[in-house]
Amino acid sequence: MQTDALRAAATRRRFLLSSAALAAAPLVGCGGGGDSVGGGIGGIGVGGDDNLVAATASGSFRGRQQDGVTSWLGIPYAQPPVGPLRFQAPRPVQPATRIVDAAAFGPASLQTVAGMVSWIYPSPDLQSEDCLTLNVWSPSGAQRLPVIVWFHGGGFRTGATGMPLMNGKLLAQRGVVVVTANYRLGALGLLSHPDFADAGNGSTANWQLQDMDAALRWVRDNIAAFGGDPARVCVVGQSGGAMHTAMLAQNPAYRSTFHKAVLLSAPNVTPPASLTVSDAAAYTELLATKFGTTPRGLRDVPAKALHDAELAQNAAPLPAGFASGASPYKLAPVIDGKTYLGDWTRRDWPSDLPVVIDYTLDEGAFWWDLYDPATKTMLTPTPPATLPALAAALAAQLGGRTDAANTVIDVYVQAAFAEGRPTTPSLLWTDIFGDQLLRNFGTRYAARLSAAGVPVRFGTYMHAVKAPGRGVPHCADVPMLFGTYGLNYYRDKLGVSPQEAQLSNQFMAAMVSFASEAQPRLGTGEAWPLYRPGTATAVRWGEGATGDTVLGAVPKLNQLKVWDAVLGY
Repeated sequence: MQTDALRAAATRRRFLLSSAALAAAPLVGCGGGGDSVGGGIGGIGVGGDDNLVAATASGSFRGRQQDGVTSWLGIPYAQPPVGPLRFQAPRPVQPATRIVDAAAFGPASLQTVAGMVSWIYPSPDLQSEDCLTLNVWSPSGAQRLPVIVWFHGGGFRTGATGMPLMNGKLLAQRGVVVVTANYRLGALGLLSHPDFADAGNGSTANWQLQDMDAALRWVRDNIAAFGGDPARVCVVGQSGGAMHTAMLAQNPAYRSTFHKAVLLSAPNVTPPASLTVSDAAAYTELLATKFGTTPRGLRDVPAKALHDAELAQNAAPLPAGFASGASPYKLAPVIDGKTYLGDWTRRDWPSDLPVVIDYTLDEGAFWWDLYDPATKTMLTPTPPATLPALAAALAAQLGGRTDAANTVIDVYVQAAFAEGRPTTPSLLWTDIFGDQLLRNFGTRYAARLSAAGVPVRFGTYMHAVKAPGRGVPHCADVPMLFGTYGLNYYRDKLGVSPQEAQLSNQFMAAMVSFASEAQPRLGTGEAWPLYRPGTATAVRWGEGATGDTVLGAVPKLNQLKVWDAVLGY
């Protein structure tokens, strides 16, 4: 019965794909403001020429060509993770027996988009547990071109490659094959328990990570059919996708599928903020009791009901007995020693894997100072307005360590004074929050890799959002990477002046050069040097209101040093 159910699910998906031409118009607008990119989304438009058919392990797929780029959308890279395959490692696809018209994006994984996340992601209209699909954009006539594989962020819970934000056409026009992949999110991608032990590899956790590995293996085995070179694959991950990219790079079981990496705004979410292996199992058991079942029985709970119940559980305080899970990111990748080997910021990086590490200037402004021009409201809580309130908030975040909180605040005040920046408590808190969650980890790690001789490049995205928005929040660089900053959903946030056009052009050019060349160049044509701490070798993208790319020092660097002792490095 279970096998029949899986076959039926796969048949349903193939039917949906073959019917995509009828559904393409409404799907184009899903989750991205309803805009088109360069006259069309994903190359949906002209013709169904048999010359645009790519034969893969998933079957044969007919693409669509537009503006010199062919797109193939919604290609399954693994079986639907439903029924007995929920909470299991991804399985190879049962290929379609006829040519499938790949003209529509596959569904997003189940998710709830609200608050600050809605600044960058609209809510996808089409969501399903059956979500393991990817999309390919390739320049017409491509042969053995370098490949960029994109893993989106979203706090491990949100994001979808069907959003026009992540359309790969403009990147592909620069001479690379672009792949964007969906993966399981939230409860479906992160719940773990010994009772979930996979029959194939024995894993009990991190289905999200394993989906990404499956997508990369699919790319390695099939990308030549799209004109890509499987020996030149660059993974670009942002936020949670960047943390996963680091996890993939550091695990020998996954490392061989790609050859370069870009970490955009990589966080570090580990216990006690997230759950330990044992607490993650207890968390799953707690959720199962809400449905009157066992962890194994959660495979039979309707996906939407499971998603909603886990969201509610995540928002509530955990019962006594949990020693971890102290943050809103309690459900995060689990360090199991098999799939996720250990805190990525404390592990070695492969010496033969060139990497770019990049952050926005004001990462924390995404969580505490985020203005939505569409509704003319703030999407985030009000940051502390006084020094006592700031100290209390930080002490709570540091597990009650009042002395450590005061030390951090003193260092941030001194650094702001020295650099001529304001020292208002709200701005200090925004910097402290973003640095603790994100910027301190990758900045320290880049210095470590440089000292070890790893080919690492470092940058800071510094182009401020449009007033009355403030600063350079987390995610502000993503529309620039894809050239989609001019979509209606983003134009009032980021701007559409010649400066934004220049910056996006240079940002895209640099990333394509990194993916393509042994000695990459910045968008200015200048050689992109390896990062050497203490020298003018860090990139500063679009400082202030400019579109310029320059080399210089890492901004707001001195304040980061306080975290070494506070976090035990």
